[in-house]
Amino acid sequence: MKSALALCLACVVWSPSLSAQHGQHRLQGRVPEAARPAIDSIIATAVAESLPTEPLVQKALEGSEKGVPPDRLIGAVRRGLSQLREARIIVARAVPGQPVAAGHVAAVSAALARGLSPAIVERLLTVAPNEPPVPALHAAADLVAHGFDPDSATDLLVDAHNKGLHGDRLLDVASAADQELQRAGGRTHADALAKVRAMLPNVPSPATPVTHRGSSGTKL
Repeated sequence: MKSALALCLACVVWSPSLSAQHGQHRLQGRVPEAARPAIDSIIATAVAESLPTEPLVQKALEGSEKGVPPDRLIGAVRRGLSQLREARIIVARAVPGQPVAAGHVAAVSAALARGLSPAIVERLLTVAPNEPPVPALHAAADLVAHGFDPDSATDLLVDAHNKGLHGDRLLDVASAADQELQRAGGRTHADALAKVRAMLPNVPSPATPVTHRGSSGTKL
C-alpha cells in the first residue's frame, strides 16, 4: 500500500500548476532576464491548456546554456508550445477514447522536434496504443537521422513489433540497421533494412562491434 508520503509526492508530480511553478523557479538565474517574462507567460499558457511544461523548461535551459539570444530563445520555447499542441492532437487521434497522457504528448513533441512527420508518429502510436511510445519514436528518429527512408524505417519497426519486439528492443532494431549500414562492403540503406528484417525477431543487442566501411578495425 502506498504511504501517505508517496501519495503526497504523487500529487506534487501530477499537479500542473505546482510543476510549472517548480519549472519557472529552475529558470531563475539560468536564462537571460530579458527572456524570463515571455517564457514564464508561455509556460503559464501550457498550464492553462493542460500541456506538459517540462519540455518547455528544458528547451529554455538548453538554449540558455548554448548562449542563444533572448529573442531566439523565446521563439524556440514558443515553437515548443506549438509542437506540444500538435502532439496532443496526434495522440488524441491515434488513441481515441483514451485519456491523453502527458508523457505521450511530451514524447510525441520530442519526436516532431527531431524531424519525424506527424503521419509516421501517428502510425507508431497506433501500432502500440497501450505501450510507452518513447522507444519506438526514438528508434524511428534515430533511423531517419542516419539517412534511412522514413516510411521504410517505420515498416521495419512495425514488423519488429508485430513479431514480438517491444520497448527497448526496438532501439536494438535501429542499432542493428545502423550497424548493417556501416559494415564493410558498401551496403545501401535498403540493403541494411532488408538484412535486419530477415533477422526478426532475433535481432542482437548492439554490444557486438562491427567492421565499418573503409576501416580495417572493428570499430569506427
